Amino acid sequence: MRGHPVFIAQHATATCCRGCLAKWHQIPQGEPLSEAQQQYIVSVIHYWLVIQMNQR
Repeated sequence: MRGHPVFIAQHATATCCRGCLAKWHQIPQGEPLSEAQQQYIVSVIHYWLVIQMNQR
């Protein structure tokens, strides 16, 4: 789903994989994501999508 807006947002915000989450968001690898971490990731993606939608 390369062209899907969420796929693009995940890569634009470095929320695409656990390696990027660790490097850019200080969310450690090797342990399950907490509810708060999941909410944070969703909010980062949502924020980016809203900004992109409002630029058009």
